[in-house]
Amino acid sequence: MVDVQERVLRTSRRTHVPVNFDGVVFAGGGCRCFWQAGFYSEVAPLLGLQPKYLAAASAGASLAAASLVGLAPRALEVFRDIAASNPSNLHWRRAFSDQPVFPHANLFRQAILEVFDEEALHRLRTGPPLRVALTRPPSSPAGLVPSLLAGFAAYQLDRWLTGRIHSRWPERLGFQVEWAHANDCRDMSELCDLLLHTSCTPPFTPRLQREGRPVIDGGLTDNVPVAALPECERILVLLTRSFPSLPQSERVLYVQPSREIPVEKWDYTRPDGIEQAFALGQSDGREFFASYNRNLDAHEDRARA
Repeated sequence: MVDVQERVLRTSRRTHVPVNFDGVVFAGGGCRCFWQAGFYSEVAPLLGLQPKYLAAASAGASLAAASLVGLAPRALEVFRDIAASNPSNLHWRRAFSDQPVFPHANLFRQAILEVFDEEALHRLRTGPPLRVALTRPPSSPAGLVPSLLAGFAAYQLDRWLTGRIHSRWPERLGFQVEWAHANDCRDMSELCDLLLHTSCTPPFTPRLQREGRPVIDGGLTDNVPVAALPECERILVLLTRSFPSLPQSERVLYVQPSREIPVEKWDYTRPDGIEQAFALGQSDGREFFASYNRNLDAHEDRARA
């Protein structure tokens, strides 16, 4: 078995062990974000996590919101059932109708409305701030579609060629991050809109506007929005894929899946993959807690020596 500290923690030398985390970041990752939900559902009660601030991008925002109000298991149940009833990610027969070829946006909105109710919305509104990343595309004489294609291409190239966690190339092309607060959503319609806006990725979703301006996936400018929490002293970052190396910092602890998550980002046909992602997160969470305690004990032993 590969040591969990190497595969799950991937941190710097464990000479400094944070006592707790006042900030938590949920990275984007589509259906892979169910790993985060499983991980957080295990780790939060074990560590007594009570973050003062959270930040999230793309689908990570939906699972962050659900986790924050204790509805991660409900989110798993709802989305599993939706995926089980969805036969395909692409409905070609709708091409000449007024129905979308890609069912994702409608299914996503359905899931949000089934997971959250007015009581959950109240808990979200009165809980710690949840900052949600949005991306504003640049104005271009060529129009919106070429700008979007350039942005998504820059994001993928940045990821593939540099292996960076925090993308930079789209911002250099003029794409700008903007922050919205889930706590400001006054009703379910506003919550649905915000969670769809941060996940807007044409053609899987329609092109959307927020306050009269185009908005796209918040993960495009930074899929791991640590920068949204400047006031936090200790930040726990939940990734959705594995990196060969992670930034080393006493302030920020990155955790990642111990193995590849068995579902693709936009695969809304795999209830088994979603369940496995959640279960892997739970397993990694338990191992993380055990390793965390071992390192904390070692840290305290060194302090007493």
